[in-house]
Amino acid sequence: MTAVRVGIAGGGIAGLTLAWLLGESHEVLLLEERPRLGGNAESVRTTAGGRTCVIDLGVRETPVEVSPVWRHVAASVGIPAEDLVGTTSSRTVLREHEQPALWVSAADPTDMTRPVTPDGPVYRTMARLAEASVQWEAEEAPWDLTLGEVFDTWPHLPAGVEQLVCALPASLHGCTLDEVRDLSARAVGATLTAPGEVPRTTYLRSGAASLIRGLAAGCSRAVRMRLGIGLQEVRRAGTGFHLVDGAGATHPVDAVALALPADRALAVLSGPAGTSAWQAALDCIAYREVTYALHRDPYGMPEDRRLWSAGNTTVDGNRSQTTTWYGPSLGIDLFVSQVDHRSAPREELARSSFRATLPTPAACRARRRLGEIEAGQRLLFLGHCTTPVETQEAAMRSAMAVAHHLAPHSARLRRLQNHLEGG
Repeated sequence: MTAVRVGIAGGGIAGLTLAWLLGESHEVLLLEERPRLGGNAESVRTTAGGRTCVIDLGVRETPVEVSPVWRHVAASVGIPAEDLVGTTSSRTVLREHEQPALWVSAADPTDMTRPVTPDGPVYRTMARLAEASVQWEAEEAPWDLTLGEVFDTWPHLPAGVEQLVCALPASLHGCTLDEVRDLSARAVGATLTAPGEVPRTTYLRSGAASLIRGLAAGCSRAVRMRLGIGLQEVRRAGTGFHLVDGAGATHPVDAVALALPADRALAVLSGPAGTSAWQAALDCIAYREVTYALHRDPYGMPEDRRLWSAGNTTVDGNRSQTTTWYGPSLGIDLFVSQVDHRSAPREELARSSFRATLPTPAACRARRRLGEIEAGQRLLFLGHCTTPVETQEAAMRSAMAVAHHLAPHSARLRRLQNHLEGG
């Protein structure tokens, strides 16, 4: 197999996974404009209850039962099984300055004291949407139908119910409750759980950044990483490309993999001919900035502690924001809250901002186009620019697709594929 020089722009989970997969067979250059790797995986070390713990500001959880690629990669880079902390993912929805809560999910099937919402219009609407989402996934339905169009076909939707159902996706994507109506119904549905179920998820005790460190440490010497120096321009050079970095250096490569936010990818593709269709697709992906704060005080939590959930979403006017409580997962009263449209916590320890995409039908169509890989293609996309639902599992699978195209016989890729095929 002939070695190929591959330039990867973006050191988030997708770009770093690709570098890890390709490093054994190809010469890889990874450019990351930030001074750290990881993208939305950012962990903070702090103390609580007399012990040291690691809390994630960005990516916080992964449902391992439906994340086989993530599970295998985590084990392959040395994440011990005991670092995977399984927990329930309960939810509470409340309105600012109002009691009682508007919606309380189950947290533990054995907890008889928690005042769970047993039925009612919100419960039935969420159950209907969850059932429809399962059907959309099974039928591989298109992503074009908006949530608003779905609601408009459901007669007798009680006033206020739609707003509460939109609270969770509005918080997740950093948009208003009204804007949720314009999002892909299938994309929104993919993030919901049937209201009668107690979903489970997994936290990394060592933080999501430990997976990033493991991937980086596992990259071979054939992978060169340049942090704090991003990609500025892609130029065609014969059958390959020249990558111009932020320091003005030029790097000749045979293939380019862009694991960048859509607007950054659009900027670096302003020159090469033959990229107009990709540029048009990238231009369809929009963002909202979301800021998270780590804190010790129960800011954003219900007054009644029996209602405390792993995720607590507060509706205020046309906005909603969520506070994550680490009690169910780590047994500590530490919290991570969205703070874009409300006052700051009193006992804030750290904060960071991230960009969330809006999965509109146009964005979902664009991602499908960007994720298509044709024979002989040497300019490729991965990460959230190709996945309609943003998860670490989806990001890793997008890296697998690019690795299979560029290095189908890579030893790491083969081992990963064999693991997936073997269950």
